[in-house]
Amino acid sequence: MKWFLTIWALSFSLILSAQQDSVYTDLDKAIQAGDSVKVLILKKQKLTEFPMEVCNLKNLQELNLSKNKITEIPAEISKLTELKELNLSRNKIDSIPGELGQLINLRVLELHHNSFRYLPGSIGNLKRLEYLDVDYTNLKDVPDELAYCRNLSFLNIRHSYVEPETADKIRKMLPHDCIKLFPLTCNCN
Repeated sequence: MKWFLTIWALSFSLILSAQQDSVYTDLDKAIQAGDSVKVLILKKQKLTEFPMEVCNLKNLQELNLSKNKITEIPAEISKLTELKELNLSRNKIDSIPGELGQLINLRVLELHHNSFRYLPGSIGNLKRLEYLDVDYTNLKDVPDELAYCRNLSFLNIRHSYVEPETADKIRKMLPHDCIKLFPLTCNCN
């Protein structure tokens, strides 16, 4: 039994080590590692542009570019088809490209604290999307295609420019068990 526990502990340790090896916080090291990169965290790097090299990391599952000064998301983001989590919060992004809808494995999308006004209709292609945070944006409305995101269980749209009528429309289009946080002026629960 002791031998079994030793082998189990060693196996668990190797798995943990392998998982940690796929997490990067340095862009140059991530580029060198290439296809082995699963998680890339580049928050607070004072980036003013989306690092295009990231789009070549074809096995990337989590990308965190929060708390930078990025203004634009390139169309090439569509190459990141394995991406499950994307955090672009606290940047200066003023528009969301339609190519974002090609990230069909995306489950978590954090776009809060940016200045965009609209989401593309292609967001409806994100059938696996569970979490969408667009708090503190200039968002006025969401496309009707958001209704296709049937797995959405959390939507934060609080500090935005959504009118009460629009908020009511959004509430009705989403799954009933989805937690929806609307502006304080909304009377739609």
